[in-house]
Amino acid sequence: MGKTKQMLMDELYNMNQMVDYDYQYEEWKTSDAFVEYVNREIDKTKPLYSESDIMNATRYASEHITIEPSEVGKKVYDMLFSEKIEEYLSFKR
Repeated sequence: MGKTKQMLMDELYNMNQMVDYDYQYEEWKTSDAFVEYVNREIDKTKPLYSESDIMNATRYASEHITIEPSEVGKKVYDMLFSEKIEEYLSFKR
């Protein structure tokens, strides 16, 4: 009988924990903290740079690399190009 009683007590405790958790969750959904959380998540989906920023960064990279791809190879040229784009965009922030 002791084991059965303990199992029932454990089950009741777990049910109370779930009810408490559900209550806390419902309270959180109506709080300012929830609104802030949702706004932060929405902000994460916004692009950091506009299409214009990307176009200008690409143009900047193209104009500021003085080495031809054939001189250094495509892989090195692509790395230089990427660095110039990052350089331009870091000034935009």
